[in-house]
Amino acid sequence: MLDRILNINPQEKYKSGLKIPSNHYYTVHRSDHERQNSKDSAMFSPFAKLMSKINWKILNIEYLEENKILFNFLVDDYEFLVTINLNEIYESHYQEFLISQKLKRKGRDINLHAKLKTEKYEISILDEPIPIKTEYISLIFDKLKELDGGTDYKIFEQHVLSGLIDGTEYKLNEELNYILKVIYSFISAKNKSRIKNNFVLKTQQNIPIIMQKVAIIYAE
Repeated sequence: MLDRILNINPQEKYKSGLKIPSNHYYTVHRSDHERQNSKDSAMFSPFAKLMSKINWKILNIEYLEENKILFNFLVDDYEFLVTINLNEIYESHYQEFLISQKLKRKGRDINLHAKLKTEKYEISILDEPIPIKTEYISLIFDKLKELDGGTDYKIFEQHVLSGLIDGTEYKLNEELNYILKVIYSFISAKNKSRIKNNFVLKTQQNIPIIMQKVAIIYAE
């Protein structure tokens, strides 16, 4: 899903593809198996309570497969797409994120995109959530804005990607892993047996962030 969204080329523009009614706080799309279970609700009240305590808004939650869930949400003015594969949650050492920001520059709409992986150290849930900080996420996008040459499309080489996170990798990893804890807390609230709390992964802890791709795209 994330690869399809950020398979950017000069002829293609980014589209989230996730639409929600304006009168809904968030929506949930479920598999056929889930829809047949009348006990399931489109509104997950435990998660809604969790969201009321932190500074983010769910746009969409979609079951891509029975054990694969797509989360689309806003934190501050950054939009996130994160796919959680429950079959790999304890084996995979990295979690992929697609983060986007929409701006207006010189009278035109501009979309900034960053696709990256963050190293996971522990699978855990939150007892008492606090507002999410995006300090180091913001640093990536601040640097990305400085690279904007005003062209309709721009994508960058690997040495540029490394420079976007140079010296901030571990702090950025902390921010993204906290976001993962919120997501795991939602999954746990819906089905407690799906998350093993305080499960420590045997990671190397020496490559906290892998930058995969960034792009600057001007809207037509």
